[in-house]
Amino acid sequence: MKHHPDPATLLEYASGTLSTPFSILVSAHIETCHESKQIVKVGEEIGGDYIDNIEPNEEQTIDYSAFLKKLDSNELKNKNKKHKYNYDRKSVIPSVLQPYIGQNFNNIDWSFLAFGIKKYQVNIDNDPSNSLTFLKIKPKKKIPAHGHTGREMTLVLQGSFDDEHGSYAAGDIAEHDGVETHQPIVSSDEDCICIISTEGPLIFNNYLANKLQSLIRI
Repeated sequence: MKHHPDPATLLEYASGTLSTPFSILVSAHIETCHESKQIVKVGEEIGGDYIDNIEPNEEQTIDYSAFLKKLDSNELKNKNKKHKYNYDRKSVIPSVLQPYIGQNFNNIDWSFLAFGIKKYQVNIDNDPSNSLTFLKIKPKKKIPAHGHTGREMTLVLQGSFDDEHGSYAAGDIAEHDGVETHQPIVSSDEDCICIISTEGPLIFNNYLANKLQSLIRI
């Protein structure tokens, strides 16, 4: 694994302030990533210390600088060097995802999205605005170039893809903000299966794709 959630995202997760869809993606990632799991543990320790010392009615904010300082400690670095975890797609699907898609990808009821792309939408608590999108994309297939109206997080479950910011394989998480644009292309010889969660609709560079945004629902 080369790509992990930003430390600030992991701190949000540890403090319980990250949205449910993003939290599900992070949970799935840390099931197989010891490094990110250790960062979350540090965030939980700092949050616990803060809560123990907070005064009544005091504004609840966590010291992000203290969080980063602890991440740079030799103790945490040494812990990470002792563990190497590989994501194995042949093993069971991360437990946090199993309530939504079962224990293997064959259980997913894919629907057609575009040529070479299938989609499966999961509404958390039956809320369409609080959703996860599973994509199954054929090898060498490109996703139309797009920007974002908010944060986008993608977790790769099988295969791999490349974009302007890097190469992402199974277990990796890609995070993009509202400023960045990119055009993912599947780089693996097998279908790329990933989960996407966004804070707002994507903004496609292609006019037709933008017109179809209400149907695409990503």
